[in-house]
Amino acid sequence: MIDQAAGARRWWLAVAGLVLGALILRVWGLRWGLPFAYNLDERSHFVPRAVAFFDNGSIDPDYQLNPSGLIEWVAGALLLTHFSPGAVVDAWREDPGQVWTIARLASALLSTVAVALIYVAGRRLFDSRWVGLLAAAILATAFLPVHYGHLALNDAPSLTPTLLSLIGIAGIARGGRLRDYALAGAGLGIAVGFKYNAAFMLLPLMTAAALHALSSKAWRAAIIGLVVAGAAALVAFAICDPYALLRPGFFRSEVEHLSRYTSGSLLLGETQRSGYRYYAWSLPWAFGVLPLALAAVGAVRIALRERMQAVLLLPAVVIFLLVIGSQGRYFARYAMPIYPLLALIAAAGGVWLAGEAARRAPVLRRHARVAIPIAIALVCAQGLVLSIHNNRVLAREDTRSTAREWLDRNLAPGTKVAVEPLVPAEWYEGTRWERFRRTGADARRLAREFPGAARRADFANYGFTLFPGYIDYLREQGVCWVVSGSTQSGRSFNNPQRVPQAIRYYRALEQEADLRFSAEPYEGSEHYFQYDLAFNYAPLRYERPGPAMRVYQLRDC
Repeated sequence: MIDQAAGARRWWLAVAGLVLGALILRVWGLRWGLPFAYNLDERSHFVPRAVAFFDNGSIDPDYQLNPSGLIEWVAGALLLTHFSPGAVVDAWREDPGQVWTIARLASALLSTVAVALIYVAGRRLFDSRWVGLLAAAILATAFLPVHYGHLALNDAPSLTPTLLSLIGIAGIARGGRLRDYALAGAGLGIAVGFKYNAAFMLLPLMTAAALHALSSKAWRAAIIGLVVAGAAALVAFAICDPYALLRPGFFRSEVEHLSRYTSGSLLLGETQRSGYRYYAWSLPWAFGVLPLALAAVGAVRIALRERMQAVLLLPAVVIFLLVIGSQGRYFARYAMPIYPLLALIAAAGGVWLAGEAARRAPVLRRHARVAIPIAIALVCAQGLVLSIHNNRVLAREDTRSTAREWLDRNLAPGTKVAVEPLVPAEWYEGTRWERFRRTGADARRLAREFPGAARRADFANYGFTLFPGYIDYLREQGVCWVVSGSTQSGRSFNNPQRVPQAIRYYRALEQEADLRFSAEPYEGSEHYFQYDLAFNYAPLRYERPGPAMRVYQLRDC
């Protein structure tokens, strides 16, 4: 009994070590860019709406493009640290960097809990502590969960309730207790209350109920269990996103809008026309080459020898990938909900391979205390290297902040500056120079020369509005300084056939202006753009975060 207790403590100490390591990876570089939130999704969807709860005195976010679970989580963290709604609002106005830091820390903490839960899920589902431990190591170090664990976005935090549901699902498949149905349903409801696409976990839940019914001929118990799970899911979702139920018409319209976006045409700058090829390209760096190879081995192994685990995990992964790959728009993080399942499948494959190696080479069995840590380190090496590199980059000053400081130091007060849409509105506050804004009247006038100029010059469509004559128009308006960044110019250079006039504009800008300042994330990044790798810093060539920034002074102006 004492030996068993000591053994259990050793396992939990190992898990605690992984959790601590995962947390360090997620908080290192946490204050990237602050006080400016440079990630467009981060600054648009969650933290400002959490602050609005206190500013407006209402918990209705008036927003359903994402469920409000993370908004509530961040709001709770802000109230816990500031003690009153008024203090939160004051901090947002006076020191927004402090608010962003707390929101990101709250997200990182919730994301890290997933590492402990996947160990429990692996132990329960495969009846193996080793599977749970290896899965935890993979999830702790895989690049994309680590990167998004830094940000106040719902991608990484939603993995925690997903795994809570999976723990319950494993219990249903093995025994069918009502508390497991309740846990699976509650986890599912919370997960969907954080991110809609976590609803795919309904498939393994239904499968587990079917396995429970078939194994013990307990159809009535399985039906009752599903009712309990459904009720728990509904209550949990209602707690996370009450206004989805209180304003059903608005909820439906927002979800339809989201669906139209994900099924829309390719965005400017996208070079990959197949979602399936895109995820096949992104998974090796976002999840890991060796973990992905082990997942392939594990999928074959469990399909042949562990049917219960196979029917719970494999169809959910395959169907999820088929759905997101068929959409019109794709980003690496869209696949993140299945990372816990992939980690468990990979761990099953890794543990099986390790067992076979030990059986064939007794020397490995004799030196297991050395061989096992080395094997786990090899599996996690890629994720660790990319994550540590990314964190070192995030800890340095963003190129957009550097460019802003240069403008403040070198331009006279009141100087008009045209800045491409690549920075948040707060970036302009407190500057000595004046931001040039293109009005609707400007757009209509420019459209007489180039019809594309009538489009909204926002983050996604700016390249469609550009043409060489815009430079002369800036001169007429007394705007002699132009700030350009590769997250805009790179979109056009990726798709020159779609925006030939924008290419001519950038060429004319280089010829008709003097480059007064530049800041690059790495040498040669002048027009680099990619919808994932221009916004995270997995490539080892990165030296600092941000796009390549260029400040031009127009001649004859």
